[in-house]
Amino acid sequence: MSAQDNDGGARSDSAAASTSALKWVVIAILALVAIYGWQQKTSAEGELTALKGEVASLRKAVDDAAEVRKSSQDEIDRLKAAVSDAQRQVDEGKADVSTAMSKVSELDNKATALTKENDDLKAKLASAQEDMKAKLAAANDDTNKAKASLDAANKAKSDAEAAANALREEIDTLKSQVSQLQKDLQDAKSAAAQTPAPAAPAAPATPTP
Repeated sequence: MSAQDNDGGARSDSAAASTSALKWVVIAILALVAIYGWQQKTSAEGELTALKGEVASLRKAVDDAAEVRKSSQDEIDRLKAAVSDAQRQVDEGKADVSTAMSKVSELDNKATALTKENDDLKAKLASAQEDMKAKLAAANDDTNKAKASLDAANKAKSDAEAAANALREEIDTLKSQVSQLQKDLQDAKSAAAQTPAPAAPAAPATPTP
């Protein structure tokens, strides 16, 4: 009975010793696990802090990129508007150039027509000048002829006036002679009446005027 008790007591001590050793092993393992876990936690906290910093940096980079993208989009919109305005100005310039070319063509046509009209007027002017010269020469000839005719008429008038004056003088002389003859005849008649003569003398012939 004692032996059994001793054996049972030894087993109990051995079991207790095993349990105590196992407990310390577990404690040691738990301690190691706790130390490793703390190290992992510290490392994880460091990594988390680093990740937070990276996230903040990335957020800032994203915000900066968004600002840059907004600025770029604004610049793109501005450039698009500038391009549209430039294209509109180009189109207007093309329209203005087309209108200007049409006006230039119209002016060229007008200039050609005016040049032709000017040439026609020059030709007409030259013809008119030649015609005027011919008419002036003919007028000069007519004037000279009229002047010659006038001179001849004036000379004929002068001759006619001289002849008329001479004829008047001759008529006056004849009238004077007739008056004198009539007076002589009257005197002779008076003398004959007072003194009868054997025969009356013949009357003198009256001169023909």
